[in-house]
Amino acid sequence: MAGPKARAALSGTVAGVRMATKAYEPSLMPRTAIDQGLIVGGSFLSGFLAGATTSLTFEILPRRATTPLLRIAGVVATGSRTARSLSVGGDKTEAMDPATAGWLDFGSEVLTAVALSRLILDTDSALARTGALATLGVTTAADTGAAIAARTDEPDAKYIATSAGVGLVANAAVAALATGIRVGGWLPARATRPRSVARAGVSIVGSLATVGAIAYGTRMALGRVTGKIAAGNRATEIAFAEVPASPNVSGSSESTIPYESLGVQGRRLVSDVVSGADIVEIMGETPIAAPIRVYVGVDSANSDEALIDAALDEIHRTGALDRSIIIAASPAGTGYVNYITVEAAELMSKGDCATVAVQYGSLPSMLSMNKVQKASHLYAMLLKGIRSAIAESGSTAQLVAYGESLGALAGQAGTEAASTDDGLIVDRALWVGTPNGSPLFEKLTGAGAPVFDHPTDLASYLEDNDAPPYVFLNHDNDPVTKFSLDDAYRIPDWLTVPDRGRGTNPNQRWLPGVAFFQGLIDTKNAATVIPGQFFSTGHDYRADLASFVAAAYGFSVTDDQMARIEARLRESEIRRSDRIALGKIHSA
Repeated sequence: MAGPKARAALSGTVAGVRMATKAYEPSLMPRTAIDQGLIVGGSFLSGFLAGATTSLTFEILPRRATTPLLRIAGVVATGSRTARSLSVGGDKTEAMDPATAGWLDFGSEVLTAVALSRLILDTDSALARTGALATLGVTTAADTGAAIAARTDEPDAKYIATSAGVGLVANAAVAALATGIRVGGWLPARATRPRSVARAGVSIVGSLATVGAIAYGTRMALGRVTGKIAAGNRATEIAFAEVPASPNVSGSSESTIPYESLGVQGRRLVSDVVSGADIVEIMGETPIAAPIRVYVGVDSANSDEALIDAALDEIHRTGALDRSIIIAASPAGTGYVNYITVEAAELMSKGDCATVAVQYGSLPSMLSMNKVQKASHLYAMLLKGIRSAIAESGSTAQLVAYGESLGALAGQAGTEAASTDDGLIVDRALWVGTPNGSPLFEKLTGAGAPVFDHPTDLASYLEDNDAPPYVFLNHDNDPVTKFSLDDAYRIPDWLTVPDRGRGTNPNQRWLPGVAFFQGLIDTKNAATVIPGQFFSTGHDYRADLASFVAAAYGFSVTDDQMARIEARLRESEIRRSDRIALGKIHSA
């Protein structure tokens, strides 16, 4: 008869295989075989830990008490599968609660894994062992086929084989790491007298020291990687090497902010301002003013206060307070402000607008979550400074907010921090692709503020309503707006309803553990874009922005003008992409 460790290992392996099978089920975004393999690996690990832990738990219970439980595991599994069949077919209104179904499926798989492991290891009957293994193989193959059939991308055999291989490699790496930690505890313990009380303590200290060394090494490696990424923000690009000629932008010869301090994203932004000729060509009207772009890079000053002071100095120098609308843009992690939004606003206002942004970091948004507090603090300071400048100068300019992705999250937090009980400090706002977890989003939408998925939704709303002062644009299938760490153990609200919205797969469901890794990879893949080809899906909002800029900021645009604006935005993106593709002169 096998020992507890062997039974736990096999129970974990069987449960892990079952969860890896579920990992092929549909989620919000298409995924490559490598991405699928990472989801398989993570899902296997979730199942393994649950199966092994459950098996060890049964070991400490009386065998007479556990035997009946294990015998009914197969019945529970059968009931779970029946419930699942009912939930994905027939009348959706009578389906089992999705959270209950998810936990029941997960739990039944774990219990079945424990039961099968004991049958395989503890029985003397070769026929019984063979039958158990055959049952596991058949059900796993069948469930993999069902998971693939529920998807719309139709993965082939090569995809499945590659993803399975990646999953194996990922879990082998985790196993090697765990073995290293155990060895780190075992080696120093060998030097301690056997059966000594201190031996266990030495082993624990050795394991903790090994974990600390691995964590330190990982941190140093990540630090080097992120350091290189951040240094890339200071690189000089061939197409954006020359100081802008227009005095209406930061970094020009008349600006107090050095052009080189703006970083890659800032230099790109201030180098492509809409001209008067552009306005005449696209809008068919005489320009009202020359648009202004104020950008302060993270290297433009050495303190938060100095960064804001630099922005306010630029606002006064450029005459931004004389424009009818000032767009306070909250950048994404790298300092990126969507050029499409800015260019659309400049065309629609016929130049009578100013855009202001202050950079807070140099890393991609997924690596900048720890900068949200700093970013929101900077943005709140900026809003307060602009609002004070408007009041002191007697300007009639509207102060409006813009933020996309992490910029929306930080911008909303900053807006709320800068506001009073009388209302938000901004006159209008457009927030795009707001990540899950924004308190202001929850507050405003809870009070009735609409959330739009597509320009057609906006058009339908405007038939019976005025444009709301605070406009939220979130695609129904955008993982960034939905993903949460809680997805590992708690079903998100959007998966509890039958109709999940445009671009979603009705067969997607929630399973503990599996859903977390699906959501994590979906978030990574949320915005795969092709220059000039605008799609309204996932975290790609380029196809929607022009319509929402017009509605959110109150611009009057004819259908013909909008068509020309849309065409121009696509052309501009292709030109910008071609210029970026020329490469860099050097890296700092």
